[in-house]
Amino acid sequence: MNLQAHSTEQRSSRLDAISQVRVADLKRLDTHAQDVMAKAMELTDAWGQAMFVMDPQLVAAVFSALGFSADVCANVYDAVRGLAYVSHRQQGLANQAEVTWHGMDATCLTLRGAVGLESALAGVNDGNVEHILERNRDLFDTIMKVVPDYTRKLMFSPEVAATVMSCFGAKVSADAIHDLAWRYGGQTTLDLDGRRGVATQFIRALTLTICARI
Repeated sequence: MNLQAHSTEQRSSRLDAISQVRVADLKRLDTHAQDVMAKAMELTDAWGQAMFVMDPQLVAAVFSALGFSADVCANVYDAVRGLAYVSHRQQGLANQAEVTWHGMDATCLTLRGAVGLESALAGVNDGNVEHILERNRDLFDTIMKVVPDYTRKLMFSPEVAATVMSCFGAKVSADAIHDLAWRYGGQTTLDLDGRRGVATQFIRALTLTICARI
């Protein structure tokens, strides 16, 4: 057994298993609203200030794939949207709050009872990230199928992915992520100037798998 991975899982055992999370636990998002919103803003910056708006059906599908109950899945969109960390202006329509991908990891961890999001994944590193991923390959593959197909063609640098993971305290290098993206995600890109790319689909599946199972 990878002892680093084992100790990481032991340290994280205080988090609720997703199967234990009930609809009443959505109140945790209100209790820790400032932390969740701050993390969403930090992640927006980590992704180069790109914003990925999600509709209710996609949010429900993602949380269902993670293993949350039907009641939680039916109500999590409204709970996150109620934080109002993004306002969407559209001509001819009233302004409305939106849910973005940048809130998903923090929401998953908070619903599981995580406090102190900046260190929630502090035990994840180059030495154990593949073990965690391989041990939870079933969930990873499920999320890869749920994430919208267009995200397969949205390539970000592995450095961006490493920064995203560091927002939760993980210490996974860009090189390790690039290697995992090829072996588990099935694709990478490289341009004439040497810039590497990994798919948004892979990054989302990687971080959500870890947040759900760590």
